[in-house]
Amino acid sequence: MSKKKNEKKLSIKKILIHFVAIIATAVLLVFLTLAFLNVYTRHGQSVDVPRIEGLQVTEARTILRAKGLNIHVLDSIYVRHAVPGAIIDQKPSANNNVKIGRTVYVTVFARNPRQITIPNVVHNSTRHAMATLNSMGFNQITIHEVPSPHAGLVLGVEYRGRTLTEGESIPAGSPLRLVVGGGRVENEPFTDTIAPRTPNEPENRGSIDNSFN
Repeated sequence: MSKKKNEKKLSIKKILIHFVAIIATAVLLVFLTLAFLNVYTRHGQSVDVPRIEGLQVTEARTILRAKGLNIHVLDSIYVRHAVPGAIIDQKPSANNNVKIGRTVYVTVFARNPRQITIPNVVHNSTRHAMATLNSMGFNQITIHEVPSPHAGLVLGVEYRGRTLTEGESIPAGSPLRLVVGGGRVENEPFTDTIAPRTPNEPENRGSIDNSFN
């Protein structure tokens, strides 16, 4: 009988030990989870976003890091005579209150204009070619008529005195010259005409310069 009682007591003791161990493990897991969430979300820690517009990315990165924030170049725009690399827009905006660890996305002035691939507009009508090129940001287009029985058809696209080939890339917004059939005999004079420019010509958007990051 005493042996059975001792075995019963040992069994109860083991159960209690296991029960206490389970509770302790559960409490520890809850504590660790809360601690992790507190660190991950930086609960209760926030800062005001400083104004970084007009600064270079390297300068802005130093200022943001001091406040526990990050920076990422989202886009770039090429504007002639602008300071390359200068920040022109930021999101979130200055003075917004954000959590520490937040990323501030910026748009900067590009160092070079975006390169655009010239489409094949040869044998298209002048109007269609003009519409296609205008939609791609080419608004400085001169029309040069040459002797050809195909009046009004585009025979070539020239950039800086040379004829472009299909698939060739040039800076966005560059001046172009369309060589167009005049439908006249060869001994008649031909003149250059300037195509009408689109009002409020948009600025050329530049490719993201990874050197800013």
